[in-house]
Amino acid sequence: MIAVENVEVVYNKGTLDEKVALKGVSAKISPGEFVIIVGSNGAGKSTLLKVITGEIKPLRGSCKVMGSAANVNQIFRKASIVCQDPNAGVFPNLTIEENLILARRKGLRGLTFGRIDRKSIELLKSTKLSLEKDLKRKASKLSGGQKQALALVMAVSSDPKLLLLDEHTAALDPKSTETIMELTKRINKELGTTVLMITHDMAIAESYGERVIVMEDGRVSAVIDKTTRKVVASELKAMIGTTPLLTRD
Repeated sequence: MIAVENVEVVYNKGTLDEKVALKGVSAKISPGEFVIIVGSNGAGKSTLLKVITGEIKPLRGSCKVMGSAANVNQIFRKASIVCQDPNAGVFPNLTIEENLILARRKGLRGLTFGRIDRKSIELLKSTKLSLEKDLKRKASKLSGGQKQALALVMAVSSDPKLLLLDEHTAALDPKSTETIMELTKRINKELGTTVLMITHDMAIAESYGERVIVMEDGRVSAVIDKTTRKVVASELKAMIGTTPLLTRD
């Protein structure tokens, strides 16, 4: 699904502000996995995600997504992205229903409205936020957690093969964070969608990641799978701290 090989990224190369953001990073994500990249501020998580989406071309190394070199157009067609800001993933002046219908038509020509698919309704129900009972409500009237739940359901309504999550719980309160993470897990398990998430929150990484990729100072310092991550939890805390950090790198 995703293959990153020995990637190096340098910002402001040849200037006084030159910074090596990624230093020989390699990682692989297989179809159907739920992988979480975790690390402190400046570890290189956001830069790596931008390499995967094709927003940044590495100075050295390669990145392939679904067998092809990473590029923005491919990501738009075959993947969905949910970011940190709950307002960024929805159309605030449209209703919940209209948001879902538009999202389902991602990449299709024309704006002819159809119907909401049953999958989206069931995912909304699973959040216990009652969004499925208030489909005519404007998205602008929703709370941050409700908007992010809607954004997640919208992101998978077009059946993407890959879901990229850029700190998508960082702006939420603990209760909303749990709701969104449970919805994320449901999407991965029930729909089979490959999920790659970045976060500062080690507790989330421990609880939800099938594999956890730990980044530190532009490098991958550890890769922990579901059978070993509890054993090395204390080491993980030593690497990135015990307190979740919400500042993006």
